[in-house]
Amino acid sequence: MSRHDDEFDQKFAPRTLPEQVAEELGAEIIAGRRKSGDRLIEVELAQRFGVSRGPIREAIRMLERRRLVDFNPRRGAYVRALSLKSIADLFDVRMALSLLAARNMATAPIESYIDTLARRCAELDAMVEDGDPIMFARVTTRAVRTVAHGSGNEILVEQLAELANQTVWATIWKVPLDYETREIRKEAAGLLRSTLDAIRRRDPDAAVASLRKLLEEDRDRAVASLSRMMAGADDLGAFSQGEAGGEIGSAA
Repeated sequence: MSRHDDEFDQKFAPRTLPEQVAEELGAEIIAGRRKSGDRLIEVELAQRFGVSRGPIREAIRMLERRRLVDFNPRRGAYVRALSLKSIADLFDVRMALSLLAARNMATAPIESYIDTLARRCAELDAMVEDGDPIMFARVTTRAVRTVAHGSGNEILVEQLAELANQTVWATIWKVPLDYETREIRKEAAGLLRSTLDAIRRRDPDAAVASLRKLLEEDRDRAVASLSRMMAGADDLGAFSQGEAGGEIGSAA
């Protein structure tokens, strides 16, 4: 494992108990096991996780920042309705930053980050035939993060880290949303390797084109999976098409 690998894993791995609780609760919300309007009761959650109410309260505030929970000091915390549009918008913002990073990295490649990206590509290649979809998604995210770091733009890296840690992105890949077939994994791994090859030969346009196709397809499949997942939930109002849009159930 390289120094860059250590930096990535330490920066993005769960570091505190509240973060781990937030991830567990967030995954339940994403998967539809907690419905829109359900109340999160601190004392019950503290008993379930075997912790004091302090970490539970902090986890709820994290979920509020990720737009998964509405919190009112008088009324308590309630699961909010997720919006397909807001999640698609999050993908688009991440994509815009990632494409800028790819252009910068291809313009002035840094060899150590190219080596790290090559390792990520090799990991994905190894998972094409029989890979876990969630792990494939995580490695893909790490590869895109490598491109961000390889851009040399610290502000860009900070913004992507903010998106990863302070939005629903921190939770969304805890359930399988993409990469469930060999064909999809093969195409994704190929597009990332094409991005790497373009960076190596200092071809910014080709690097951006390959990464754009990968990230656009990721977005479309993930949003479609979330739509189907929530349409199949008992509470069809748990996931909306827009901030004030119709329910998935009415569009299915």
